[in-house]
Amino acid sequence: MAAIPSNLARVPNLLASQVVLSSINSTSARLLRSQSELASGLAVTRPSDDAVASSGISLLDELVERRTQRMRNLDHADSVLGNLDGALASANELLLEAKGIGSSQIGIGSDETTRRNQAKVIDSVIRSLLDVANREAMGMHLFGGDAVRNRPFEMLGSGVAYRGSGEGLATDLGSAAKTPITMAGTTAFGALSARVHGDRDLDPTMGDGTPLADLRGALGRGVTPGSITVNINAVDHTLDLTEAFNVGDVRSGLEQLLQSVDPGASVTLDNVSGSSFSIALSAGFTATISDPGTTSATAADLGLAGTFPGGTSTLGADLDPRVTEMTAVTSLRDSGGAALGLGTIRITNAGQSRDIDLSTAQNVQDVMNAVEGLGIGVRVVIGDDGRRLDFLNELSGSPMSIAEVSGGDTATQLGVRTFAATTELAAFNDGLGVEILPDYYNPVTGLREPAKDVDFRITAKDGTAIDVDLGGALTVQDVLDRINAAAAAAGVGAQVSADLAADGNGIAITDLTAGTDTVVASLNGSHTAEDLGIAGTTSSATLVGADSATVAVGSVFSHLIALRDALDANDERGIGLASERLEQDLLRATEARAEAGVRSRRVLDARDREEDLRIQDMSLRSQLQDLDYTEASVRFASLQQQLQAGLASAGRIGSLSLLDFLR
Repeated sequence: MAAIPSNLARVPNLLASQVVLSSINSTSARLLRSQSELASGLAVTRPSDDAVASSGISLLDELVERRTQRMRNLDHADSVLGNLDGALASANELLLEAKGIGSSQIGIGSDETTRRNQAKVIDSVIRSLLDVANREAMGMHLFGGDAVRNRPFEMLGSGVAYRGSGEGLATDLGSAAKTPITMAGTTAFGALSARVHGDRDLDPTMGDGTPLADLRGALGRGVTPGSITVNINAVDHTLDLTEAFNVGDVRSGLEQLLQSVDPGASVTLDNVSGSSFSIALSAGFTATISDPGTTSATAADLGLAGTFPGGTSTLGADLDPRVTEMTAVTSLRDSGGAALGLGTIRITNAGQSRDIDLSTAQNVQDVMNAVEGLGIGVRVVIGDDGRRLDFLNELSGSPMSIAEVSGGDTATQLGVRTFAATTELAAFNDGLGVEILPDYYNPVTGLREPAKDVDFRITAKDGTAIDVDLGGALTVQDVLDRINAAAAAAGVGAQVSADLAADGNGIAITDLTAGTDTVVASLNGSHTAEDLGIAGTTSSATLVGADSATVAVGSVFSHLIALRDALDANDERGIGLASERLEQDLLRATEARAEAGVRSRRVLDARDREEDLRIQDMSLRSQLQDLDYTEASVRFASLQQQLQAGLASAGRIGSLSLLDFLR
């Protein structure tokens, strides 16, 4: 038998070795992975380990990170709200102290010196409360609303100005709802802006430059530019006003179309009976304007829907322009329809009176800028209805008034004089009104005794007694009428009269009778003359009363300042009124603290919820990613045995030849 070549004898051996080597390599790789898993504790360390599990792990990682950040936010929110609660607790203590002082200074047991000393204590309370209102936590002012970077309260003149805005800085609780962690100063310390609503519709006229967006329209819903149909002598024409921006675009477009048929046609603006279009056609021409179909209402909005016969001028409907910042002053009209002629008004606030000349104002924005430029905490805004101007007092503790100067009527024309004939008596004395005695009926006879209904008496210079009964009076004009009627009934109607002060605010009582002094005093235990500001004595021809209809901000600072001033002036009635108002401030502060508590509870609940969800997410991620050590250890031992067996097999196979296989 021929010998087998040595290289051929080793072929089976080589093939077997390759198989065994492949098995050893595979086992080694699996063993290495198992070692890595045991070392890291993770079953999935890379996407190639398990694509499906890796996708889930990636999503859960993002969720866990997001919840962790949200929990940090909630921890921060809880800390801020804790500081907010502490600040409100301090405010409550200060208000209780102030109210106790006010209550103790009413009635017997207190004198002028004691009250003045207590006024200094209240002044200290005001400063302490101001510090509380400006308290910071973690770089945020607690009572600035959304504006947390700057101090929300500051002294301005004799009052306190609020610089914050918004309801509060919100934090993410993991739901659609947002919970503010700071608080608006208005919530904790009261309204910080009192408004003088203009009582006149300024009814601006419109011109070619008036934007269509500034018109309420004939139907009160604005003007939507579109196409209109103009039928002239039974022939339809379409006018596209889609690109029209202002009144001039409409007027010129319509006029051009009409003149293309009737050269004598014209379209003008009428601002006498109303702000409307006026269409004039030559005799023999008739135009009917309408909206095409039902999708457009431009003609109706412009007050042009209808028929316009020739040979006359026909007015469209009033388009009722709004007052805007750019509205020209010359286009504003008074109650009689005449153009306003602005002059000088007097504004008092922050302990200062300023006369401001508005005669050079070109538009409403100029008026706004001029008033705000005074720097006394007064601002002008356009009323919500776009018909009037409102003056805002932004200072707590500082009564604002707007008055005429030297017989002018600018404030009256604008409808913002704070002491006008139309001013309601209920607005006097910071909303306390005017004390008016009810009709008195004798309980014995059951008959009315008019003498006991008299609220105050004017004693003229010549000694004539003028008794005034204000029963049923509601406005300043009612008071003026009652005084003048009583003077006439007393026989001195030609010499004694009442009117509004020509310069400044107040009721002016003119006494031209011969004598020494004019005296005004309340009767029957009332405080009517004091409430009206006319109690007093004068030797001059005119007694000008004080302004009792100023506009004050109803905040805790206003009431504390009023209490301090009443104590300093030894005004027992003022002390009582201020103390009563502190009751409302205490209630508001308590409610604000309760609101802070609700927010804090909401934050804690949200944190617990986030923690539970975070644990659930981490648990699910652990199921996908973390290693089962028992199963991994068994697998590791099995792979070791498998590797050892492979190595042993490789050793034996290496010594075999073809003859071993042929045996």
